[in-house]
Amino acid sequence: LRTATMQTSTMQTSTITQTRTHRTRTSPHPISPIRSTCRTLSDDPFRSRFGHQLPPGLREEARGMQWRTFTATYSPASSLRIHNIESQRLRAGRFHYTATLTSTDAGCRRSENKDIIAMGPISACTNLLADAGRRVEILEFHQYEVFEATVIFIRTCDHDKQAWAMGFGATTELAAASALSAAAERLHG
Repeated sequence: LRTATMQTSTMQTSTITQTRTHRTRTSPHPISPIRSTCRTLSDDPFRSRFGHQLPPGLREEARGMQWRTFTATYSPASSLRIHNIESQRLRAGRFHYTATLTSTDAGCRRSENKDIIAMGPISACTNLLADAGRRVEILEFHQYEVFEATVIFIRTCDHDKQAWAMGFGATTELAAASALSAAAERLHG
């Protein structure tokens, strides 16, 4: 009698073990603890507003800024601004650009149209700014489509001075002109 009872008990134990093993194998994913991090919306002002992260170097610089402070810092009102840029395709990948440059000195505002032939809007704008005495070299370039507009973030330099800048525009050309005008203002004041 004892032997029969022990065999039954052993069989029940092995059945339970097999069932438990089977349940473990059918589990789709192991349960892991939920990691919670405290994140405030002002950590990345662009992400909290538009859902895209800022480029890494700019994200660290802008950490904790409010949107108004962020735009005033990285897209300041420029004393020399390129706007109304239009292009016409030429041969060999070149374009004819017509842009309006507006300069503001001591409350006096002057606008003039400039024509330039370049391979793209960035090249056209950097050449127009250099001709006006505001050299800008691009070190990093980041472009996002936001709703019906384009935003461009650029890290720029002139000699040993570096600055991030931002530009919005209805087209890529206008966003590039806005970003480069902001960069020139940040670098040259």
